[in-house]
Parts: sequence; structure tokens; C-alpha cells
Amino acid sequence: MWDMMWSYRAIKNPVARKKWLSLVFILVAIGFVYSVYRILLGENVIKVLLIFALFSLFIFLYAIISLGKPRFYLMDEEMIIYKPFKTKLSEVEGFEIEEENLRIRLKKRGFGVKTLYFEKLEDLRNAERWLRRKLSQ
Repeated sequence: MWDMMWSYRAIKNPVARKKWLSLVFILVAIGFVYSVYRILLGENVIKVLLIFALFSLFIFLYAIISLGKPRFYLMDEEMIIYKPFKTKLSEVEGFEIEEENLRIRLKKRGFGVKTLYFEKLEDLRNAERWLRRKLSQ
């Protein structure tokens, strides 16, 4: 059925972790700026700070869940699937391996899976061998 399958968690991959933490920081910064704006408009400071604190709490809870959630990649004869994204192997022109960042970037145009993240170097090397074999055919 599937030629290759692996999972990763964003907390274990340096690039994915940085991406998620950047998103969290941006969301909290937007919430902070909006809260300051509402205070400058003359709204009740306690009410605005309470709403900002709750918003920040939910964002941090979302970040903790997202960073620890396992994500799965599936590869078969003709597709790479990272739900809900799919990439046909015929669309992939090549790839770049970044061992220190535990990722493989696929060279392709359009929408779909473009980056493969890993939490183990062994999984990265297995995927590299698999991709070389499939793309050389």
C-alpha cells in the first residue's frame, strides 16, 4: 500500500519549531497591538487586559498542542501525502537535503507538499534514498 511512512513532531524539528513559535509570537503581538488600540480609544483597561490575557492563554495552549502533535507523511509509487496536501512525484524536479535542519525541500511548482520535515536523521536518510530511487526511474 504505502512505500514509506514516517511522523514528526514540530517540537523535535528546529525549522518547524521556529516556524510555529514565530506564528505564535505574531498572533500575540497582533493581540497586544489591538489591546493597546482599544485602551487608547477609551475602553476599560481591566476588561481589555483580561480579554488579552485570555486570548494569549488560548494561543499558547494551541501552540503547545500543535508543537507536540504527531504529523504523518505517506509516500507511494506516485504521490507524497501530508494531509491535506498531495504532490505527484511526476511534478517533482529534484530536491535539496538539509541534514542540520532535518528537512528535505522538494523542487516543484504549484501547490502541494514542498517540504518534508523529520525528527530523526535515520528517517531523513531513508526518505532521501527512496526519493533518489523514485525520481531516477
